[in-house]
Amino acid sequence: MDDKDIEFSIVSGSSEEMLVGCIRSLIATMKPLRYSWSLSITCNATGDGLAGRLRAMFPEAQILDNATPKGFAANHNRVLRVSRARYCWLLNDDLLILPDAIRIVTEFMDRAENARVGAASPRLLNADGSLQPSTYSFPSMPQILLAHSGLRDLRVTNALLERIAPVMRSREGSSRFWAHDKTVEVDTLRGACVAMRMKAVRQVGPMVEVAIVGGEETEWHRRFHDNGWKVVYVADASVIHYGSQTVRGGARNLYPEYLKGALYFFRTGRPTASYSLFCASLLAMFSVRSAVAWITRNRTEAKLAREYASVAWSGLKGS
Repeated sequence: MDDKDIEFSIVSGSSEEMLVGCIRSLIATMKPLRYSWSLSITCNATGDGLAGRLRAMFPEAQILDNATPKGFAANHNRVLRVSRARYCWLLNDDLLILPDAIRIVTEFMDRAENARVGAASPRLLNADGSLQPSTYSFPSMPQILLAHSGLRDLRVTNALLERIAPVMRSREGSSRFWAHDKTVEVDTLRGACVAMRMKAVRQVGPMVEVAIVGGEETEWHRRFHDNGWKVVYVADASVIHYGSQTVRGGARNLYPEYLKGALYFFRTGRPTASYSLFCASLLAMFSVRSAVAWITRNRTEAKLAREYASVAWSGLKGS
């Protein structure tokens, strides 16, 4: 890959229509800009002829065709390891790139005072233009227990968290419950649309490939912070993110994959004793969920609980 200002990495995972729409919106956004750029598209499904169709539609793009499907980190790392661009944008394929989003973030990162910004993400919007929360503090073990217990999916739980979070974490950007109306440094953020400074990536290293999707960027962002790089949410730029199309629309439920990323985050950043206790607590919780699902003959829930329990057990064995 030749030296460029910007390299874009997109991985297929949702519908072909959505992927093509994302690419076209990106090209339309970049045409009037002065930046040199290149585009790498990874076809993550096999045997469907997508790579050939994309080569015909977008001859300017580099098409990477996987022999076997790979995970979020593995696919983007393939591009990151060889890119010689100043910035590499990691993009979900369920995005619509809005005008000026790339320019605003790039100009922000180019400013001398932002030379230590290693990663930056624009505001994420839902299809109807409403805000999609995208900033977070580094997770705690109780947070992850709650997130994967199923309780956080309840309206009453979200209503309670919406009241408590701004009090417990008052710093803007430290939770998902804030207006997202200011550009702020954050611990971590959603990895749907992120510009990476390649100088920082080369120092910190690529993402760890521990899951199919979800969670890897949290540990990655911690490494950025540990090496003196900032992760920033840029409020002045926006893209539309249709959201979790790969996870919700896939052939099997991938939510346990998010837990793998969380377990790696804690295994590499917490004492062994507390990590082991955390894994044991997860295993107990998922075992109870599996038993309840078996009693109520909810086969879908039982299968999901067993997958979760398997992840927790693997984490416990590795502690």
